[in-house]
Amino acid sequence: MIYGAPLCLRASRFVFVALLMLGASSLFADGPDTEATNWLEKSKTALKAGSDEAATFAARALKASPTSADANQQMAFTLFWAGHFEDAARYMRRALASDHGALLNQGPLSEIMPNADARLRLAEVAPKAVDDTDLCFLTGAVLMVDDDRRRALAFLVRAEELAGTDSQAATLANNKIDDRSRTRAELALKTSDWDDAVRAFTYAALDAPTVAENYAGLVIALAGEGDEKTALQLVGNVYARYRYATLLPWLRGLTIEPTELVKFAKRLESSGNRGLAQYKLACLIYFSCGYYKSVSDAAVQALMLDKLDDFVHDLVAYMERNKLTGNPVSTSQPEPPPEQPGTNTEPPGSEPSKDKPATDSTTESAGQLADGTLEDARLAIRKGAYTDALKVLDGFTREDAEPVVYQLLFVVFVGRGELAEASTAFQTWFLKAKAAERKRLNALREMFATQDMFDAWRKQILVVRDADPNVGLPRLLNTYVEITRGRYASAREELVVARIESPANQTVQALDRMLESDEFIQDVTPEGLPDDPSPKALLAKGDKSFRTGDYESAKSFYLRAMEADPTLPFLNMGLVRCYFALGEYEDAVRQLQVLFAEQEMATREARDFQLALAAGYDDEEIFGKHLQALKDECEARPLSSKPWLLYGMALLSRSDFAGARDALKVWYENDTSKVRDPIALKFYEYARKRAS
Repeated sequence: MIYGAPLCLRASRFVFVALLMLGASSLFADGPDTEATNWLEKSKTALKAGSDEAATFAARALKASPTSADANQQMAFTLFWAGHFEDAARYMRRALASDHGALLNQGPLSEIMPNADARLRLAEVAPKAVDDTDLCFLTGAVLMVDDDRRRALAFLVRAEELAGTDSQAATLANNKIDDRSRTRAELALKTSDWDDAVRAFTYAALDAPTVAENYAGLVIALAGEGDEKTALQLVGNVYARYRYATLLPWLRGLTIEPTELVKFAKRLESSGNRGLAQYKLACLIYFSCGYYKSVSDAAVQALMLDKLDDFVHDLVAYMERNKLTGNPVSTSQPEPPPEQPGTNTEPPGSEPSKDKPATDSTTESAGQLADGTLEDARLAIRKGAYTDALKVLDGFTREDAEPVVYQLLFVVFVGRGELAEASTAFQTWFLKAKAAERKRLNALREMFATQDMFDAWRKQILVVRDADPNVGLPRLLNTYVEITRGRYASAREELVVARIESPANQTVQALDRMLESDEFIQDVTPEGLPDDPSPKALLAKGDKSFRTGDYESAKSFYLRAMEADPTLPFLNMGLVRCYFALGEYEDAVRQLQVLFAEQEMATREARDFQLALAAGYDDEEIFGKHLQALKDECEARPLSSKPWLLYGMALLSRSDFAGARDALKVWYENDTSKVRDPIALKFYEYARKRAS
């Protein structure tokens, strides 16, 4: 069967960057104390009276306390009363994310809003909610507030069916129910299924973003995969949200195979860039594995760096109170010490020696791609690196993701031969996309560098289709492929099997209606797309686009050229120039450091460096404006380092040695790296000497 697409395909391990916004306290001028206006109460009073001012007051209450469950809940009720159901559902979810019991003491609806209006809105939203997860959830929540539990349960169960898993809907239906995502995640930890644990703890954290245990489990799962970078990024959520009475007993009660986790913690302690963050994370990992002596050792190192750290103190106090000491006795044979010949009897190339490099390489690749953009995903698809593209897209997969994310996921999953996931992604994209985008010719072919790559990608569908012609899934996918090729008759033939198999499927029905319109009666031949030009041609196109002021296109051409041939002369120079013109100064500095390596500045004199930042501009005045914009950015961020480094190098390239010296001095004073870039230091010394 072809099932409808859920709102979210995969959990991203990097999706937590913006789970919650922190409220900021208002600043008041000096003067006599005045009583602050209670906008929340004013909104409740106005809504109960049916006043249009309720929305204004609710917005002010939400602005004063953006993470408050009461404020978000009041905004949800107000928007529901006004008929803005999708927005109401979003705020209702935010309220329950802040407090799972936010609706327990509410109701009935007649005490919240005019009863006649409430009945009218319920009658209006109910038909729309049948196939919409969020509207089902909203309707169930509102009915639960109104004490109509029987009908509320019907909508909440339907929300679960549509979404696949909806912890908030399940909690509303039964507030004593276990968090299924977290239960599944704990089972995955027990069996060392790190990938499934990451995914399940992700869902749990999205549903309950204030619960530290969800983040702690996610960090442990990431440690099991060896993903140090992401674990260090997310562990701050644990420290900010943990409760002494709940987190530490939960960690102590976990049943985990410790081997990989302990190796990970030891790597943290022995890494070259170890600091407070590494030692604290090592403490957490050791504690979850029951390695209490190792916790004590790592805690000593952490307290030497910050003797007031609350988390480490709480951890040590808990261990002392519960008399937790020592490490488990290992039953395995100890590893022979390194650099001692004759102690290792295993032949070269044994499993332990080849596993670690593979893990490190995978982790490094994931760390690099996790911070990518959709353009990075497109570039990976263009060269057939579907797994790399999937790692990038994981960071964009969420309920409110743009349709293009699901279109790219569809292409990636087909390329990986995962047609079930591809079907879900395709249907999600198709139902979200605009009509013009659904029927655009060459929409798939243009994603590939060559026709041969596109044909190889399409073959993944055709092989499955030909293996069993009576299965609708591959034929549904090929229907869309044929539409992009202008072969509408073939598309109609492919859709027949899918229509017979799943006549009620929304995507099938939409495709059927589209193909029956007059526009799709006759086949068309789309314009042929040439294979990608050579790297030199792309570089030339980038230079031309830059001179005409189309900096985004220039950047795209340069990046495509770099994908094909990263050794091409003047390519890194062009990218530095593009990032500078676009105001993307962090990227410009990163590319500048690549340029340092390209010109071998570690062994050459500073005067030999060629930046030529202004060489790509036909109009000197435009370069001056961009340089002034960089200066303004530096002055607006006086404590930053990278913009000042770029500004200093730009002035140095124009022989403004005094200005370069002053700018690089600010960089030197603001740079917080443990070891400053020796090449940048070389330029700073050079500017100082020339200026004097």
